[in-house]
Amino acid sequence: MSTETLHFKIGLSGSSAKKHPDFGIYINDRVYFNGSLTGAKNQVEFFEFDAEIEEGPCSLTVQFRNKLAEDTVIENGTIVEDLLLNIESIEIDEIDLGSLLWTASYYYPNYPESYKMTMLAEGKELEESVQKCVNLGWNGKWMLPFQSPFYIWLLENI
Repeated sequence: MSTETLHFKIGLSGSSAKKHPDFGIYINDRVYFNGSLTGAKNQVEFFEFDAEIEEGPCSLTVQFRNKLAEDTVIENGTIVEDLLLNIESIEIDEIDLGSLLWTASYYYPNYPESYKMTMLAEGKELEESVQKCVNLGWNGKWMLPFQSPFYIWLLENI
């Protein structure tokens, strides 16, 4: 089976001045980054790495993992402070994926139990995955499935 080496550049930001999002970046379940953002609120930080990709189906995953209920502060029915992990940009081999961040990705939130119970009480079903979401408000996984060879997948999806 053939392989290709791809260069990834991922821009992420956090929404809170009080706490930094903790996350991991994976390609096909292999870890390429584990840690937290360190910059100021809404400051984009870039994470770059090369990955050897085998031909066939692949997945880029960003896992958000340190959101707590108390990270969302509500005053008078309005959220005034919240911890989000925002996926600002993704480049693969210096090609900005642009709208593919929205149209080709899936977010699998780990809904808090209290939220699940509230939605069930209101008769609402929670989706297992959410499309067109790059602002992660709950712990969970954001996934961008793609194929190798990358350039063929890109041409088929733009």
